[in-house]
This record gives sequence, structure tokens and C-alpha cells, in this order.
Amino acid sequence: MAEGNEPRRKPVKVGVKEGGGPPPGYRWNVEILAQAFDEAMDFLNEDQYAHLSNQVRELAAQDEPTRSETVDVRPVEDFHEVRDKGGVLGKINARVFYFNHKPTRTIAVLGAIKKENDGPTPIGDLRTMRRRKRLYLESLEPPESESV
Repeated sequence: MAEGNEPRRKPVKVGVKEGGGPPPGYRWNVEILAQAFDEAMDFLNEDQYAHLSNQVRELAAQDEPTRSETVDVRPVEDFHEVRDKGGVLGKINARVFYFNHKPTRTIAVLGAIKKENDGPTPIGDLRTMRRRKRLYLESLEPPESESV
């Protein structure tokens, strides 16, 4: 058990590893928060999840995964969202939120939503993604050494 306010590492799934995949290999690692995976599977079937996963993999192959000619990526506050609907997604208007942790060259997938409204992303979802990003970053910090 963690003592005090020690941040605990969020359970993550490893999506891809830098250098892996088809040549020339991925340029970024991808980590998916377990919560993000669970959220996505609440409204996506396996084919739809695979489609969105492929889009994130495509971003991992880029030098700069905040821009793409083939994936609809938009900045949202200090993170980004992959936006997609139609095709294999049908009428689902999906959003996948992520941020780039440059020191570890990691795309951290924070969450996924089925967007129901026309207009900006709901405030509650943005708060959730902000909180997850903060907790993810805290989990990367080395524990403070105890004073002797």
C-alpha cells in the first residue's frame, strides 16, 4: 500500500514501443490508461476500437504526433484529441484524448468519449482529462526521499 500522498502509477496498457512496428518503426511510445481503454470499450466494438487504435499508431509514427495529414487531430487546452465519426464508427462521434510526454517520447492516451452534443467538448470531460493528465505526470515523478 502507498503511504501518505505518494502518487501511484496509473495502470496502463502499452500500445506501441518506440522503434517497434513496421519499418521505419514508431517514433513514439503509446501508453493507454486502463480507464481510457475501459471507457472506449463501453461504446465501441472491437472493430471500432481497432480503427481508433490504428489512428493513434499512425500518430506514433510521426515526428510530431500533434499534427497529421490523415488523422483529424485538434488541440484542446494543453492536450489533444483525435476526432472521428462515420465509416466503421457509424453514427458514433468519437474523441480520443491524449498528450505527448516529450521526455519519454510517449503518447499518453487519457480517455475516450462518445460525443453527444454539437459544439465544444463538455466541460466535465475536459476536467476528467486534466485530472488524469496531472495524475499520470505525478506518477512519473520519483518518490521524495525521506530525510534522515
